[in-house]
Amino acid sequence: MRFARTVTWVIGAAIATAGCVQVDYGIQLEENLSGTSDLEMTADLDRVAYAAAAVQAAFTNEGGPPTAEQVEEAREDLLAEIEEDRDDFDEAKLRADIEEDLPDGVRVRYARQKRDDLRQSLELGFAFDHVDRLREMRVGNRDDGDLDLGFEDSAPFEGLEIVEDGDEIIVRNEPIDPIEDVSSDGMLAEEIVEGLLKDLRVTFRLETPFRVLEHNATRVEGKTLIWVFDYDRLTSEEPGGIYARFRR
Repeated sequence: MRFARTVTWVIGAAIATAGCVQVDYGIQLEENLSGTSDLEMTADLDRVAYAAAAVQAAFTNEGGPPTAEQVEEAREDLLAEIEEDRDDFDEAKLRADIEEDLPDGVRVRYARQKRDDLRQSLELGFAFDHVDRLREMRVGNRDDGDLDLGFEDSAPFEGLEIVEDGDEIIVRNEPIDPIEDVSSDGMLAEEIVEGLLKDLRVTFRLETPFRVLEHNATRVEGKTLIWVFDYDRLTSEEPGGIYARFRR
């Protein structure tokens, strides 16, 4: 999420991911299975700063929690970097960087950044010729550091499965899981990861013109099925994937 480059270079993309508090994404399908997709990732500056300080503390405090001074120093550094980057933000360049890696049949509709107090969001919108193309879409860090999303080689629809059986369509997918990205990095202790991500919420929306036959969505709003995954659900051993069956 284009946070402070210095922080990302020193301690890796997992730190930016650790500050993630909200992921909202979804698909809007047309009759011919073309459509649009939206992705919004929001991170909390204070959480990012604490994660950076926690890594520093692991090397200087014999593994203990970061001191208030370390957290404040990390926060000030991060604020300074973000203020510097704010003036440099170029939507056209961001679009070009993203489009360079998109598969054929997928294009960028918009690319925006928002900042609300201590939260910063990256908002991306895409259009696709066929929903199957979304599986090949990658949105993540580039080697030159110009695009720091906080998700290493993020593939939000990598597990998307669309099955057409006569006049029925089955949709399956696994939710984006920032917890897995942070936990597997090994740089943050388990209790720190839990503290950073305990308020995490991942929301997936699927809107279609088809008749819904069955689903495991959290709720339904009109023609939109909505799945909500919080920290407990994402860390649960119970099956928690996305499933819906439609009739044309």
